[in-house]
Amino acid sequence: MKTILIDGNNLIHKIPAVKSLFLKDKNASQLALLEAVKSKISRTDKLIIVFDGHGSFKKAEVIHSDKITADEIIRKKIEAFGDYKKLKVVSSDYEITNLGKVCGCEVMKSEDFWKSINKIIPYSGKDNINQNYTYDKPESMSKKDFNEFKKHFS
Repeated sequence: MKTILIDGNNLIHKIPAVKSLFLKDKNASQLALLEAVKSKISRTDKLIIVFDGHGSFKKAEVIHSDKITADEIIRKKIEAFGDYKKLKVVSSDYEITNLGKVCGCEVMKSEDFWKSINKIIPYSGKDNINQNYTYDKPESMSKKDFNEFKKHFS
């Protein structure tokens, strides 16, 4: 199990659709980001997204920084984390990524993380459950059968 620690506001501003939502409704954009990320990562991974300021919703995976900055909370989380090999830090903030690297965490820039979880895997043709399916087209219907069919279903 890996813990993914994300600088939420940083990631929001790297995703155009979520960024435009952020300009209209901050909380809606935060929830949209949470759901988008949760749906694309492994269920065995633990997710922590830290947002600046106050939030109007409570979720286990979300921390709102209230009166301090999200960067301060992220720094404290990194420093307090025991097994750095199991921590992935997602931020484009230099100080945060540098601290993560020094501690031995896996570090990804926000835009690279978003690209990696949205990567489209090309179809290889192998292991397709429908690969042995034959698309059978029915033979044409005789005029007599067609008229019989019409009689019952018209």
